[in-house]
Amino acid sequence: MVEFGREFHDAESDGFDPELEPGFERELRAALQPRPAPEGFMGRVLAKVDALPGHGPAPWPIRTIRNPVARGGIAALLLMAVGIGGYFEHQRERQIAGEQARQQVLLALRIASSTLQDVRNKVDGDNVGRENAN
Repeated sequence: MVEFGREFHDAESDGFDPELEPGFERELRAALQPRPAPEGFMGRVLAKVDALPGHGPAPWPIRTIRNPVARGGIAALLLMAVGIGGYFEHQRERQIAGEQARQQVLLALRIASSTLQDVRNKVDGDNVGRENAN
């Protein structure tokens, strides 16, 4: 018989005996019970781990980073460095803005000087023309 795309198994035809289930579960539970480790097991495992290449005390940068006081000091230094860098960047931007303002003032003075020179030339030209007329 087929039900929802799968074959239907009859209990008599597949060899499954419901009376065997409690014994199987009991055996499975017994096999999965935690057992104490043999004497000296932990020591042997740790000795093998210590014997692995590259296993030893951590290098100084890692030891330093793991120290909470060192972490705080490193964080403080980084914050101070960022603050000082921001201050100098701000000063540099102010200096650039000051230089631009200076250039604009000098340009304005040149334009004003040129305009005043043109006005002076016209006034002097008018005065020369009046003196010749007299």
